[in-house]
Amino acid sequence: MRRQRAMKKDGHETFEEMVGPVGSPLGRVRLLATNRANRTKTKIRAWVRTRFPFILPTRGPLSGLDGGIDIPVHIFSRDPLILYIPVGGRRPLYALAALCRRMVPRRATFLLMPNWTLERPSVVEQIRKDLAWFAAVCPNHDLIFLCNTEEERRLIAGVGGTAIFSNHNLMISEDVFQPLPDVPVEYDAVYNGRISHTKRHHLAFEIERLVHVTSSIGELPPAGDRAFIHRLQAQSPLHSIANPLVDGLPGRMPPYEVNRVYNRAAVGLCLSAVEGAMYSSMEYLLAGLPIVSTPSIGGRDVYFDPDYCLIAEPEPAAIRRAVERLRDRAIPREEIRGRTLERVRAERLELMAYLSALKQRMGSYDPPFSEWPFAGTSGLTRWAPVGEHLREIAAISSGKI
Repeated sequence: MRRQRAMKKDGHETFEEMVGPVGSPLGRVRLLATNRANRTKTKIRAWVRTRFPFILPTRGPLSGLDGGIDIPVHIFSRDPLILYIPVGGRRPLYALAALCRRMVPRRATFLLMPNWTLERPSVVEQIRKDLAWFAAVCPNHDLIFLCNTEEERRLIAGVGGTAIFSNHNLMISEDVFQPLPDVPVEYDAVYNGRISHTKRHHLAFEIERLVHVTSSIGELPPAGDRAFIHRLQAQSPLHSIANPLVDGLPGRMPPYEVNRVYNRAAVGLCLSAVEGAMYSSMEYLLAGLPIVSTPSIGGRDVYFDPDYCLIAEPEPAAIRRAVERLRDRAIPREEIRGRTLERVRAERLELMAYLSALKQRMGSYDPPFSEWPFAGTSGLTRWAPVGEHLREIAAISSGKI
């Protein structure tokens, strides 16, 4: 009951639950103070960053003040200009506004992929207001939301947005994530989850043999990240972290190494209550892993099959029992992968037809797509400041690239 009272109403963990006991009372006070300062700084920066793009002028010396905002972009088509851009957060379109505001004369279409669920009333209402801004300021730009769920599509359409259902897990590369018959199974489960209060790592603590793939996105200060890693390490000698640790912090792993870790486990875990469609859920399936998930919104369950995906209550004992059940069934990995790919390929064909028709409507004479036109998530989008993306787009317009 005490854990339930401490848990936030959205199902996320509190900071105290993430880092667990800290060595001394003084150390705990310092850690809590550091985390509070980090959160305050993050909120202030977010407040400024998400508002500036909508109030700055389109031209003049002040127009470039938001040019340093980082945004992930994939140039899907140069002529006609179609950009693929992940969006998310409390104000999903703020970085897009910084980009579009200085592209006003140029006709362009933006394929917007929600990397966090839009099924939140406050976010949908904000999108309604921001779509009105885009219509007034950027009339040459078309925004198309590639929604992860039908409910998300319905909500965006309800506030005047153009939206189709196309779950972003279609972008995961089956060439990278696949079964590796030569890799022995050493763990009951694997959990690929970043250091975040949304990921609820504690739900996996009763699993006997567990391996983590994790990373930091700066949600906690470095001291908090180290305390979190220490807590994972302290659970059991049979629990391990696959990432290389540098000064107590997890380093990044290339996708092929992540796939190898998946193959060392019997089951993949999805433990958040709210997020996006969760790339790793599709990575598990393509690697042939069955999945234990908690109830969630965001779209990760779109490709789940009850034959090899169990939804368990968000309690450690329930998660452990579900993992043991799937582990003991030993479902052939090629069966899980094959059935997943059948669904993926069918929906990719639908998106290819939609994008082919879109290009034709924009004046393209290119033939319809006959092959999947996306390279996979690991190298699909490029993070760079808005100003750098604008220079690349200008070079395309001038024919220099």
